Amino acid sequence: MTWINHVTGINLSSVFITNFFGLLLMFILFLSKGWMARAKQNEGRLVLMMIISVIVGCIFEPLTFVLDGVPGTANRIFAYIINTIVYSLNVIVGPCYVTLITSHINKRLSRIQINVVKVLCIIEVIMLFVNFFYPLIFFIDENNIYQRRNFFWVYVVIEAGMMFYGLIVFFIARGRGKLLKFFPAWQFFIPIFCGMVIQGLMYGVSVLWPSVGIAVCSIVVCLQNENIFLDKLTGVYNRYFLDEIKKGIKNKGTIGAMMLDMNGFKNINDTYSHSEGDQALISVAKILKKVVASNGTIVRFAGDEFVILLKTSSKEELDNYKNEVIKSFDEYNASSGKPYRLSAAIGADIYDFSNGDVSDFLNDIDSLMYADKEEYYKKHDRRSASRT
Repeated sequence: MTWINHVTGINLSSVFITNFFGLLLMFILFLSKGWMARAKQNEGRLVLMMIISVIVGCIFEPLTFVLDGVPGTANRIFAYIINTIVYSLNVIVGPCYVTLITSHINKRLSRIQINVVKVLCIIEVIMLFVNFFYPLIFFIDENNIYQRRNFFWVYVVIEAGMMFYGLIVFFIARGRGKLLKFFPAWQFFIPIFCGMVIQGLMYGVSVLWPSVGIAVCSIVVCLQNENIFLDKLTGVYNRYFLDEIKKGIKNKGTIGAMMLDMNGFKNINDTYSHSEGDQALISVAKILKKVVASNGTIVRFAGDEFVILLKTSSKEELDNYKNEVIKSFDEYNASSGKPYRLSAAIGADIYDFSNGDVSDFLNDIDSLMYADKEEYYKKHDRRSASRT
């Protein structure tokens, strides 16, 4: 038996079935706690907000089709409220999506990016508020039938713009040498974009929120896959990730890389405790993330050793990164208040993979790093971890 809205002719059975599966998918994802894959970061909360938004969307959007054309003042008011709620969910999902993509790739949003997202959200909220008094986005006519207005497409363009921006951030970062093998943002974009286009062009088809649900599942799966290759302490990639991408590196041509080994790390552990040693490693990782940003990939290679891969064939540019790391260590030491100083021996070089494999490359920068360490210990006491 098919349930039809006899005023609009919309197949309500199809609408409810489609959204039921989207709802079921989100409930399973929520109960499995897959969104907690990055519980230590804001990413988990952003994914959770998207899951809740999809659940609300899959419940409320079918109601808008049920109320369409049903007579009565109360139904008209209710239809306005329900449609406004559904539209307002986009004000949550769009910013969550672009924030998640951008912060995951670049580790943070710039002030300009934050302000642009805020302005777009404010514009959408104002449009929805004004729509109650003067129809801009949608209108419920005297027969209680939902009708789109011209600003509906402005609303769609704003949401699509956020989605496209997330995709642009992804491709820019990848072009700079950021290795994003386990976080392919274009896979998240496709189902949302398809859902927006289909529902935008074909009123009566309800696929948007289930499509967003598919994208959220894809994000969670990718975060969990990537989590396998993350160092749990520092949040940078682990050595398994380096092993995984060795074949891919061979196709990168010429790249720059640095290997860092902390100076006096054993003494920090012995003098101030292993817990303080862990905090020192976390601080080093934060410093490197700040310097590298989206221009490369950071790997915790061993206990206190880190490898940075950068897409550059310029020795001068590589030296600039090295100097920036050293400068950032000095800035940290000046303000940290710790009884010890952070520093690292650094080996850096440009490498053309047509002349050898990854193992040769790592051995080369390892040798350069240890030469730098020997120079350091000619001027510093190996047994001391203090500032003096």
